[in-house]
Amino acid sequence: MARKRKQPTTWIHRNSRYLLTGVATAGLLLSVGCMAKGNSVLAGSAYVQLGGLSLPLLGAIAYGLMGTCAIGPVVTKNKSLEGPTWIGLFIGSTAMTIFSGYLLYIMLAVLQEPCVPCMVSAVLTVGLWGLTLVGNRWESLGQLLLPGISVALVAFIATTGLYAYAQNPNTFTAGNPPPVVETDSGASEIALAKHLTAIGATKYGAWWCPHCHAQQTLFGKQAIEHITYVECDEEGVDPQPNACQAAGVQSYPTWEINGQTYAGVQSLQSLAAASGYTGPQEFVNQNQGHQ
Repeated sequence: MARKRKQPTTWIHRNSRYLLTGVATAGLLLSVGCMAKGNSVLAGSAYVQLGGLSLPLLGAIAYGLMGTCAIGPVVTKNKSLEGPTWIGLFIGSTAMTIFSGYLLYIMLAVLQEPCVPCMVSAVLTVGLWGLTLVGNRWESLGQLLLPGISVALVAFIATTGLYAYAQNPNTFTAGNPPPVVETDSGASEIALAKHLTAIGATKYGAWWCPHCHAQQTLFGKQAIEHITYVECDEEGVDPQPNACQAAGVQSYPTWEINGQTYAGVQSLQSLAAASGYTGPQEFVNQNQGHQ
């Protein structure tokens, strides 16, 4: 009976777990750094809201688990962990790579705003996936087919659900939704919206208010992702009538900027002046939404 020929051990096979640990550690440090500084582009977006957990925290957990799977058998010298941890590394890196692809799509196609840490993280996750494939002496790539397809389907369903929820969160939430904003945002609208949020500005309104919708239309659907909005009507989505009463809101929309209130639809130029915004003002929706 012919004996099965043993595959040769190469440099990459001998050191793959150390390389995987190094990449996972780099990702962990990147995520911790984002938690400390704040991820300004994706972390606050509805497209990546996962149970209220911040995106950098989820990244830190994922990289931490990958690093543990990679170095665990080496530290414990337990050879029985070799097989299960390699499968875990493959499943984890596959899921992370798919989710990173989703984040890149949201960043570039939807929010249209670059995020350097997100791009670095995407490179690291692809590195983890590639090292997992070449770093182990798999009996055959066929043994990865079923777990690969399974995790790809789960990740695809999860990211599709996140995208659908962000596009129309009121489908999954009790309360009356406001009208959908159809206009697109320019770079100036997005920059102004992020500036308003950065200085603590708040927009108060009601789901049924046409003037509130007009104000949203001026910003466009990408920029309103960055606006801090408070729903004042009890029949709206996530209503906060007490906050509106405390702010002295008497009409919709009402802006609160630097301790001052501004009632009615405000032009983007007026909001820029009131908030001290000095960035680009090539607003593309100036003639949209006026009543």
